[in-house]
Amino acid sequence: MCITNHTKFKGEIENYLRNGQNKFDSKIDRAFSCLKFKTWLSRTEIRKKDGYPTSHLLIILFLLPVLKLKTVNSFCNKHWYQWSACRKDAFYRFKQGAYRWRSFMYKVLKELFSQLDLKKPQRFFVIDDSVLPKRGKDIENVSFVYDHCQRRTILGYALVKLGLLTENGYYPVDFSYWFSATRHAKSPAEVIGDPRSISGQRSHEAKTYTKLELAVQMLKRAIGHVISADYVLFDSWYAWPSLINAILKIKGAPHVICRLKDSKTKYEYCGKKYRLSELYQKVRKQLKKSKRTGLLLKRLRVKMPGSDKAVTIVFAKGYCEPEAESIKGKKQSAQPQWVAFLCTDNRLQAATIIKHYTKRWAAEVCFKECKQLLDLGKDQSNSFQAQVFATTVSFLRYAVLNYLNETEHKRSPGNLFEHWVDETAQKT
Repeated sequence: MCITNHTKFKGEIENYLRNGQNKFDSKIDRAFSCLKFKTWLSRTEIRKKDGYPTSHLLIILFLLPVLKLKTVNSFCNKHWYQWSACRKDAFYRFKQGAYRWRSFMYKVLKELFSQLDLKKPQRFFVIDDSVLPKRGKDIENVSFVYDHCQRRTILGYALVKLGLLTENGYYPVDFSYWFSATRHAKSPAEVIGDPRSISGQRSHEAKTYTKLELAVQMLKRAIGHVISADYVLFDSWYAWPSLINAILKIKGAPHVICRLKDSKTKYEYCGKKYRLSELYQKVRKQLKKSKRTGLLLKRLRVKMPGSDKAVTIVFAKGYCEPEAESIKGKKQSAQPQWVAFLCTDNRLQAATIIKHYTKRWAAEVCFKECKQLLDLGKDQSNSFQAQVFATTVSFLRYAVLNYLNETEHKRSPGNLFEHWVDETAQKT
């Protein structure tokens, strides 16, 4: 079946959704059209020489969580020919194809941002990572990575993500995998591709670079695609002077706001160098209560190692992460007596820095909803290319949900997803 003569995409999908008998007004189908998915697939050369078009296969795979189906095999066993007549091999070959999914994702997001007209102030990049556990030791390039939530090492992938937080919502912008050197004894040999090829870029960067280097590369790509923000937020794990200095050297880079950890790093204050805990002991009696936050705060200027640029450090007493405050009935973990935040924008007040930093929690919510609702990390294909595709589609689902959330004024992407599933279930 040749694509050039293939006219069944509208017959199998759009006509079923819009014909007089079903009257199924698909929000996702409209979103695909508004965001020009077919155009960007073509522009990024995501095409097939024969068989079903990539746009046909993508919309079916995109809709699987809405149909409450976990695998392609489950969809094919349902025999829903009103949706698609293709068999599972067509989907598997498409998922394992070496396509430019990163370029495609950027083009879709730029189209989305242009339609929502995101020109309002206070936009934030958020850098965060999570672990995608995998059960199969035969999956390409799986390794043992440390999960901070479970506090143990598990088999899977580490995923570093860059997101953009605006007044309209949170949107995943870019992601990179990271492999550790510790692998399962019975796993096959690593498959690391040539970085000059489309199929080898992801695996090469995951094996070659550290998480900090991957974060810098993602920021450079986002800025290169004319996606900008005022600040970049990250937690204490990424708060190394090397990363902060590398971000400040990027042309057009945003200011940094992050939480600090007490390490061997020494900051210069009043001509002397102190570790973070030593610096707190020096100024702890100067903490004053803030009316805006209710916390005891102290703001001071210091110099970081490797840079002559002055930055602001804010010490806070009584601070709790948003999760500990918002979940009722959950046993709260012990909170530190004091915390510290760093900001490279010396114009901001102490309370403003902390309020900006708490917006980082949107990345945690994104990971949680993508894993629970949108099948992030659930794909069990042995092919690493299929894993990259599955992650791309999960984040695109989240972006489209936020796009619909903005246009339909629902309370949250999670509520919109449940409403979306209920509407689909009535029709299927």
